[in-house]
Amino acid sequence: SNDISIVGSVDWYLFGCLIVAWVICFLCMCKGIESSGKVVYFTATFPYVILLILFFRGVTLPGAKDGVLYYLTPKFEKLRDPTVWRTAATQIFYSLGISFGSVVAYSSYNRKSN
Repeated sequence: SNDISIVGSVDWYLFGCLIVAWVICFLCMCKGIESSGKVVYFTATFPYVILLILFFRGVTLPGAKDGVLYYLTPKFEKLRDPTVWRTAATQIFYSLGISFGSVVAYSSYNRKSN
């Protein structure tokens, strides 16, 4: 919509996908943390399969060589720009802040001997 005050109708396809995702999450978590090891076998390998598929898809697109060369060719003049360094520092602090909570949560399940 053009305005935030215009709510619109419910997208039932999107709503159904949301319900399916929550049901899958519920089924994975209903037996507790002990059963999550079985889920990890799928969730740990599936993203790599998707990344591999997307990699080969991207490499076969027209102009892929030009894009890879542009990505891998450094622009050393940008290192003198302080805005680049400020943006990089901001990214580091935000990345640390977001991911640190999950590290603490996962570490609470480790045995004391680890």
